[in-house]
Amino acid sequence: MCKRFENKVAIVTGAASGIGRAAAVLFGREGAKVTVCDVNEAGLEETRALVAAEGAECLSMIVDVRKQEQVEACVAATLEKFGTIDILVNNAGTGQFVPFAMMDNEEYDRVMDINVRGMFFFSRAVLPTMMDKDYGKIVNVTSIMGEVAGQGQSIYNTSKGAAKMMTQGIAVDCSGYHINVNAVAPGMVLTGLTKNMLGDPDQVQYFLEKIPMRRIGEPEDIAHAILFLASDQASYIHGATLHVDGGMMCTRM
Repeated sequence: MCKRFENKVAIVTGAASGIGRAAAVLFGREGAKVTVCDVNEAGLEETRALVAAEGAECLSMIVDVRKQEQVEACVAATLEKFGTIDILVNNAGTGQFVPFAMMDNEEYDRVMDINVRGMFFFSRAVLPTMMDKDYGKIVNVTSIMGEVAGQGQSIYNTSKGAAKMMTQGIAVDCSGYHINVNAVAPGMVLTGLTKNMLGDPDQVQYFLEKIPMRRIGEPEDIAHAILFLASDQASYIHGATLHVDGGMMCTRM
């Protein structure tokens, strides 16, 4: 197994399940020391055990990415335990399936706070360390739905579009430092956010007809792309959004 991340330290948000868990385990397998955070304590402990089983050091913390003080405490604890931060994966996110006319303020705030504010808090918190050492990798998990609209997902679309542009904005502002800032935009992936939808065979068939590769994505499909962008192999990729969607965007009219 390649050890691309030996002696590197990575923070993965939203790591209690799905894409975040898959990325954390792969980082550990490839030699990184990993901080995992989420609001799901039971799931987070399972992820910590999986990372540790790869022989990697792992710090686990309950963090609500909407809370600045919790984000900053996580960054401080990572620095105290591991001495540095090389990689940040902003994966924490939530979905939304409410028609626009029926959206209330609380739901709007919930989606935007988790999907955008959390990315802002974590990215801002790690950048001083990365800038001081003139090295870092930030990978944001956005969505193809930040580029195309979905029925009943107007605010989710808005949040993921904002996340894509925040990725580009941070990339520009980090010019002059060896800090790469990029995004991975998943298509339809089997995670906790989609398992109910994909439990319906008709829905599965609907998506299979729209995905040229004719399969639903797995969390590991996205995690491998995250690790590539977090590696030095991607050192000349900056401000980009990588679609990992089985070709789904190719079929959008």
